Amino acid sequence: MKQYYTGFLTATCLITSLFLFIGAKSNSKLSEPLIISGENGTTRIGDGYIEVDGPSGKKLFEVKVSPFNHGLVNIFNKNGKNIFSFSSSEDGDGEFELYNMKGDKVIDLKSSSIGGYIRTYNSSTNQTAYFGTLSNDKGGAMFYNEKFDLTTFVGTSIQSDGRIALFNNKGNNVIRIGSLYNNDHIADGYISVHDRFGDYGWRVSGKK
Repeated sequence: MKQYYTGFLTATCLITSLFLFIGAKSNSKLSEPLIISGENGTTRIGDGYIEVDGPSGKKLFEVKVSPFNHGLVNIFNKNGKNIFSFSSSEDGDGEFELYNMKGDKVIDLKSSSIGGYIRTYNSSTNQTAYFGTLSNDKGGAMFYNEKFDLTTFVGTSIQSDGRIALFNNKGNNVIRIGSLYNNDHIADGYISVHDRFGDYGWRVSGKK
Protein backbone atom coordinates (compact mmCIF):
# COMPACT_ATOMS: atom_id res chain seq x y z
CA MET A 1 0.00 0.00 0.00
CA LYS A 2 2.88 2.32 0.83
CA GLN A 3 4.39 1.70 -2.63
CA TYR A 4 1.02 2.51 -4.21
CA TYR A 5 0.81 5.89 -2.47
CA THR A 6 4.44 6.62 -3.31
CA GLY A 7 3.84 5.89 -7.00
CA PHE A 8 0.63 7.93 -7.03
CA LEU A 9 2.37 10.90 -5.38
CA THR A 10 5.28 10.69 -7.82
CA ALA A 11 2.96 10.65 -10.84
CA THR A 12 0.99 13.59 -9.47
CA CYS A 13 4.17 15.62 -9.02
CA LEU A 14 5.34 14.84 -12.55
CA ILE A 15 2.01 15.82 -14.11
CA THR A 16 1.90 19.03 -12.04
CA SER A 17 5.44 19.90 -13.13
CA LEU A 18 4.51 19.30 -16.77
CA PHE A 19 1.53 21.67 -16.60
CA LEU A 20 3.64 24.31 -14.88
CA PHE A 21 6.27 23.97 -17.61
CA ILE A 22 3.69 24.26 -20.41
CA GLY A 23 2.07 27.22 -18.70
CA ALA A 24 5.40 28.99 -18.40
CA LYS A 25 6.13 28.39 -22.08
CA SER A 26 2.68 29.61 -23.14
CA ASN A 27 3.32 32.98 -21.55
CA SER A 28 6.39 33.59 -23.70
CA LYS A 29 6.83 33.70 -27.48
CA LEU A 30 9.59 31.89 -29.28
CA SER A 31 11.38 34.03 -31.86
CA GLU A 32 13.02 30.98 -33.46
CA PRO A 33 11.52 27.62 -34.51
CA LEU A 34 11.59 24.85 -31.91
CA ILE A 35 13.79 22.03 -33.25
CA ILE A 36 13.77 18.49 -31.82
CA SER A 37 16.32 16.05 -33.27
CA GLY A 38 16.73 12.33 -32.72
CA GLU A 39 17.55 9.01 -34.36
CA ASN A 40 14.28 8.95 -36.31
CA GLY A 41 14.60 12.46 -37.73
CA THR A 42 13.99 16.10 -36.94
CA THR A 43 10.81 17.93 -35.92
CA ARG A 44 10.46 21.67 -36.43
CA ILE A 45 7.69 23.75 -34.87
CA GLY A 46 7.53 27.32 -36.03
CA ASP A 47 5.31 30.19 -37.05
CA GLY A 48 2.17 28.40 -38.28
CA TYR A 49 3.77 25.10 -39.23
CA ILE A 50 4.99 21.73 -37.98
CA GLU A 51 7.49 19.79 -40.09
CA VAL A 52 8.95 16.32 -39.62
CA ASP A 53 12.05 15.24 -41.57
CA GLY A 54 13.37 11.69 -41.79
CA PRO A 55 16.90 10.59 -40.91
CA SER A 56 17.95 11.37 -44.50
CA GLY A 57 16.81 14.97 -44.16
CA LYS A 58 13.88 14.52 -46.57
CA LYS A 59 10.57 16.01 -45.48
CA LEU A 60 8.03 13.34 -44.44
CA PHE A 61 5.17 15.30 -42.86
CA GLU A 62 3.99 18.87 -42.49
CA VAL A 63 1.07 20.80 -41.07
CA LYS A 64 0.83 24.44 -42.06
CA VAL A 65 -1.43 27.30 -43.10
CA SER A 66 -2.51 27.08 -46.75
CA PRO A 67 -2.38 30.04 -49.21
CA PHE A 68 -6.12 30.47 -48.51
CA ASN A 69 -5.52 30.62 -44.72
CA HIS A 70 -6.99 27.16 -44.12
CA GLY A 71 -5.27 24.18 -42.52
CA LEU A 72 -3.06 22.04 -44.78
CA VAL A 73 -1.62 18.57 -44.12
CA ASN A 74 0.95 16.95 -46.44
CA ILE A 75 2.60 13.53 -46.21
CA PHE A 76 5.69 12.64 -48.26
CA ASN A 77 7.38 9.34 -49.12
CA LYS A 78 10.99 8.62 -48.20
CA ASN A 79 12.12 10.20 -51.48
CA GLY A 80 10.55 13.52 -50.54
CA LYS A 81 7.62 13.25 -52.99
CA ASN A 82 4.23 14.48 -51.81
CA ILE A 83 1.84 11.48 -51.77
CA PHE A 84 -1.06 12.79 -49.64
CA SER A 85 -2.63 16.19 -49.15
CA PHE A 86 -5.63 17.26 -47.08
CA SER A 87 -6.82 20.84 -47.02
CA SER A 88 -9.60 23.21 -48.03
CA SER A 89 -10.43 25.14 -51.18
CA GLU A 90 -10.53 28.94 -51.25
CA ASP A 91 -14.28 28.75 -50.55
CA GLY A 92 -13.76 26.47 -47.54
CA ASP A 93 -14.75 23.10 -49.06
CA GLY A 94 -12.75 20.02 -48.05
CA GLU A 95 -10.12 18.58 -50.42
CA PHE A 96 -8.32 15.23 -50.27
CA GLU A 97 -5.63 14.39 -52.83
CA LEU A 98 -3.48 11.30 -53.44
CA TYR A 99 -0.28 11.21 -55.51
CA ASN A 100 1.80 8.37 -56.94
CA MET A 101 5.40 7.65 -56.02
CA LYS A 102 6.61 10.30 -58.49
CA GLY A 103 4.45 13.01 -56.92
CA ASP A 104 1.85 13.11 -59.73
CA LYS A 105 -1.77 13.50 -58.62
CA VAL A 106 -3.86 10.38 -59.35
CA ILE A 107 -6.98 10.85 -57.20
CA ASP A 108 -8.77 13.80 -55.67
CA LEU A 109 -11.87 13.79 -53.52
CA LYS A 110 -13.61 17.09 -52.96
CA SER A 111 -16.74 18.66 -51.55
CA SER A 112 -18.56 21.60 -53.09
CA SER A 113 -21.78 23.58 -52.81
CA ILE A 114 -23.56 20.98 -55.00
CA GLY A 115 -22.15 17.86 -53.31
CA GLY A 116 -19.10 15.61 -53.32
CA TYR A 117 -17.10 14.01 -56.14
CA ILE A 118 -14.02 11.93 -56.96
CA ARG A 119 -11.72 12.38 -59.96
CA THR A 120 -8.94 10.07 -61.18
CA TYR A 121 -5.93 10.89 -63.39
CA ASN A 122 -3.54 8.89 -65.58
CA SER A 123 0.26 8.97 -65.74
CA SER A 124 0.07 11.98 -68.09
CA THR A 125 -1.95 13.86 -65.43
CA ASN A 126 -5.05 13.84 -67.68
CA GLN A 127 -8.38 13.18 -65.98
CA THR A 128 -9.77 9.69 -66.68
CA ALA A 129 -12.93 9.49 -64.55
CA TYR A 130 -15.44 11.49 -62.51
CA PHE A 131 -17.79 10.02 -59.89
CA GLY A 132 -20.17 12.18 -57.89
CA THR A 133 -22.85 14.83 -57.81
CA LEU A 134 -23.60 16.82 -60.96
CA SER A 135 -24.78 20.42 -61.29
CA ASN A 136 -28.41 19.22 -61.43
CA ASP A 137 -28.06 17.70 -57.92
CA LYS A 138 -28.14 14.19 -59.42
CA GLY A 139 -25.46 11.51 -59.45
CA GLY A 140 -23.34 10.55 -62.41
CA ALA A 141 -20.09 9.07 -63.66
CA MET A 142 -18.01 10.14 -66.65
CA PHE A 143 -15.08 8.32 -68.24
CA TYR A 144 -12.43 9.82 -70.51
CA ASN A 145 -9.75 8.46 -72.84
CA GLU A 146 -6.04 9.09 -72.38
CA LYS A 147 -6.41 12.56 -73.95
CA PHE A 148 -9.25 13.65 -71.64
CA ASP A 149 -11.92 13.21 -74.34
CA LEU A 150 -15.30 12.14 -72.94
CA THR A 151 -16.15 8.54 -73.94
CA THR A 152 -18.89 7.42 -71.53
CA PHE A 153 -21.55 9.00 -69.35
CA VAL A 154 -23.60 6.98 -66.87
CA GLY A 155 -25.97 8.86 -64.63
CA THR A 156 -29.33 10.44 -63.97
CA SER A 157 -31.27 12.45 -66.56
CA ILE A 158 -33.16 15.71 -66.06
CA GLN A 159 -36.33 13.63 -65.61
CA SER A 160 -34.54 11.59 -62.88
CA ASP A 161 -34.27 8.48 -65.07
CA GLY A 162 -31.17 6.42 -65.73
CA ARG A 163 -29.12 7.44 -68.76
CA ILE A 164 -26.12 6.09 -70.68
CA ALA A 165 -24.31 7.92 -73.49
CA LEU A 166 -21.33 6.63 -75.50
CA PHE A 167 -19.01 8.85 -77.57
CA ASN A 168 -16.51 7.98 -80.29
CA ASN A 169 -12.94 9.27 -80.41
CA LYS A 170 -14.13 12.28 -82.42
CA GLY A 171 -16.26 13.42 -79.48
CA ASN A 172 -19.59 12.59 -81.15
CA ASN A 173 -22.42 10.88 -79.29
CA VAL A 174 -23.05 7.56 -81.09
CA ILE A 175 -25.22 5.60 -78.63
CA ARG A 176 -27.91 6.76 -76.20
CA ILE A 177 -29.77 4.57 -73.75
CA GLY A 178 -32.45 5.84 -71.41
CA SER A 179 -36.10 6.83 -71.09
CA LEU A 180 -37.99 8.55 -73.90
CA TYR A 181 -40.27 11.54 -73.39
CA ASN A 182 -42.42 13.01 -76.19
CA ASN A 183 -46.04 13.07 -77.32
CA ASP A 184 -46.12 9.28 -77.73
CA HIS A 185 -43.79 8.18 -74.93
CA ILE A 186 -43.61 8.87 -71.22
CA ALA A 187 -40.63 7.19 -69.55
CA ASP A 188 -40.50 4.35 -72.10
CA GLY A 189 -37.10 2.76 -72.52
CA TYR A 190 -35.20 3.43 -75.74
CA ILE A 191 -31.91 2.91 -77.54
CA SER A 192 -30.71 5.38 -80.15
CA VAL A 193 -27.76 4.72 -82.48
CA HIS A 194 -25.96 7.44 -84.48
CA ASP A 195 -23.27 7.50 -87.15
CA ARG A 196 -19.66 8.59 -86.61
CA PHE A 197 -20.66 12.24 -87.03
CA GLY A 198 -23.33 11.98 -84.33
CA ASP A 199 -26.19 12.15 -86.82
CA TYR A 200 -29.30 10.09 -86.12
CA GLY A 201 -29.27 6.50 -87.43
CA TRP A 202 -32.06 4.44 -85.86
CA ARG A 203 -33.97 4.12 -82.64
CA VAL A 204 -35.98 1.42 -80.90
CA SER A 205 -38.48 2.00 -78.07
CA GLY A 206 -39.77 -0.37 -75.44
CA LYS A 207 -43.35 0.76 -76.01
CA LYS A 208 -45.50 -1.88 -77.73
